[in-house]
Amino acid sequence: MVVVPRSVIAAVDFSDVGDAVVHEGELLAGATGTRLHLVHVAAGEPVLAGYDKDDLSPFTRSARAGELTEEHGRLRLRAEASAADTGLDVHPLVLVGPAADTLLDAVDELRASHIVLGTHGHGGLHHLVFGSVAQEIVRRSPVPTVLVPVTGR
Repeated sequence: MVVVPRSVIAAVDFSDVGDAVVHEGELLAGATGTRLHLVHVAAGEPVLAGYDKDDLSPFTRSARAGELTEEHGRLRLRAEASAADTGLDVHPLVLVGPAADTLLDAVDELRASHIVLGTHGHGGLHHLVFGSVAQEIVRRSPVPTVLVPVTGR
């Protein structure tokens, strides 16, 4: 049986709070002696209900593949910088799917001891209509969750 070491997940969405999320992840991973996974959850392909004879969207599979490659490249560079700055074992990982479910699945798969994610400070109407990934993860996570707020709002 292969034993996978415990890890800390820092959920990176390339927003203004991203650097602070990575920093908190670094602190936790350093304090607990675990590896750090920088996880970016990319949106899945849109589901089309039908089609039209005219091209309605510039979306193509190859364009989406290019976007995912670019996102992974950005995440890999961030992981390399983090490892160089801290000496930690840092791994980038791009996953595709619904954000909360995908991150919670990653907690199990990566044997995470903690998950760190940012909040975006959207108003109440936004949360009422769209919900909040952070709220969903706090409610359902089997491990401690650290929330990093957006500052300057």
